[in-house]
Amino acid sequence: MKKLFLETLCVALLLIACDSYEDEYIPVNKFPTFAWQPAADSSTSAFVSRYFNSTYHVFNNTYDGQITWNDYWPEAHGLDVLVDAYARTSDDVYKQAIYDFYEGVREKNWYSDNWKNEYYDDMGWHGLAHLRAFEATGDVRYEESARNLWHWITEGWTEFDGGGIKWRDTDDEEGNSKGIPANGPAAIIAARRYQKYPDEVVDGLNNLQWAQRIYDWMKYNRTVLATGRVYERFNDTNGDYSYDVGTFIGAALELYNITKERVYLNDAIKVANYHIGANINTNNRVMTDFGEQSGNGGGHDVNLFKGIFVRYFTLLIQHPDLPETAQNRYISFLKNNANYLWAYGTDKSAGIKFSYSWWETPTGDTKWGDLRSAISGATTIEAMARLEKEGYFTKE
Repeated sequence: MKKLFLETLCVALLLIACDSYEDEYIPVNKFPTFAWQPAADSSTSAFVSRYFNSTYHVFNNTYDGQITWNDYWPEAHGLDVLVDAYARTSDDVYKQAIYDFYEGVREKNWYSDNWKNEYYDDMGWHGLAHLRAFEATGDVRYEESARNLWHWITEGWTEFDGGGIKWRDTDDEEGNSKGIPANGPAAIIAARRYQKYPDEVVDGLNNLQWAQRIYDWMKYNRTVLATGRVYERFNDTNGDYSYDVGTFIGAALELYNITKERVYLNDAIKVANYHIGANINTNNRVMTDFGEQSGNGGGHDVNLFKGIFVRYFTLLIQHPDLPETAQNRYISFLKNNANYLWAYGTDKSAGIKFSYSWWETPTGDTKWGDLRSAISGATTIEAMARLEKEGYFTKE
């Protein structure tokens, strides 16, 4: 009871504090009222046309069609965009791309002739996207690969560094610490699989037990409980990346959905509040991650991180148990980010080219537009279209 009382008190204080920041996300610039579903139609169709290679059925890494053949993890997030668009539109163009993706990207995996990879976070991203692809299309190939990926991921749990899933197969031997990138997706997969396959047992544990043990490792080893900060390195805030926050939120929500234990929803609110106040450009209140850069046309990994956060932050906004004051604040924050992205961070003259910094128009030659920025931008516009379609913007 004491623990429950303290958790309830903390959330009450957080929500009171939120009220004082209610006007924090009124943008510096005034924007028109964008119609997000037509924006998503333009954005995603241009994204698929430009980046999904119709010959090899993989995603191009650059705006001018170059492919990096050992680049495995962004493909999963490209698949997520295809699933988003198909779920929203029922357009068979996206369903066909989802179908073609399977063999194209499987062959692109440099590590094996199936979906196994030495990077556990890469398998996590694919495990999440494949399960969504199966649920959206009924393609049983994705059901099989999602199951195999999850079994391989659980092999990454070791007691080194206090537990958790490794980032890479050789990490324990090399003495590398663990982090959120491998554990956040794994916890979400475990929780979602428990809800879909309640009798599944892997290495003696059911998937709820897996989700809870992974989540607890993240909470007590990679978050500051008093503030909600999610970190990779405690003494370096440059490593407080948005995709870590997003997957922590996603794991917390899935566990709340299963257990109805309020602590999980409280955790999601707390880390969201910290992130949208701390990891932003203070001039315009738009998210930014340290290390975003063009990377000579190919793009840096960091350019994709904001879109991953938006995916799970959107689920938090949609949750029926989220307090209304928090929901209103989160909608304002996300809309401000999307407004800057669509008004300033998108070059619409060349078939939709997204900037990695959402308040700056992409510049340079056509090679500049990188896959990671494109996925992050397309993910965000799809999220806005989904919220608009479901009536969330009429609640403001």
